[in-house]
Amino acid sequence: MAVPGKTVNACAFEPLPYPPIGCGGAQVVGLDLASAPGAHTYRNGVVETGLVRLVGVWKQGVLNLTSPPTAASPKDATPTPQCAQDQGDAEVPNPPPWAQSILSDDALLKAHSIQLLGFYVCQGSLFIAVTVADRETVDFLTKRYAPARVAGWLRPVS
Repeated sequence: MAVPGKTVNACAFEPLPYPPIGCGGAQVVGLDLASAPGAHTYRNGVVETGLVRLVGVWKQGVLNLTSPPTAASPKDATPTPQCAQDQGDAEVPNPPPWAQSILSDDALLKAHSIQLLGFYVCQGSLFIAVTVADRETVDFLTKRYAPARVAGWLRPVS
């Protein structure tokens, strides 16, 4: 999806307004949205595609495409990472002490090219969902916010 004047993003989630106003997810370089399968331009200038498969190289928080997008079906969609919470997770103070730390670390996370999709207590530890859970990201987050589990949305392919 692309909002006029902003970067092209692969959408992990999309807010509800119609027409759409943008989405949260990974910045994509090398994608001509107008020629992508299912491309549609809304009256507010936002361009959206149908569900597509993107193949590229993840570097410094950006997905650099190595081939054109191809149409995909809903069964091919990569769900955002989830963690099944235990009953004891509800006993964590609201907000938990680490929540303010993560929120305050926005600039630090951006400096490390880390894009958070969400975080919450799960199975007694902090669960952090990120765009890509590469080794550097996982190492940084698990050391800074221990105990933590990290999961990524975009998946490596061979």
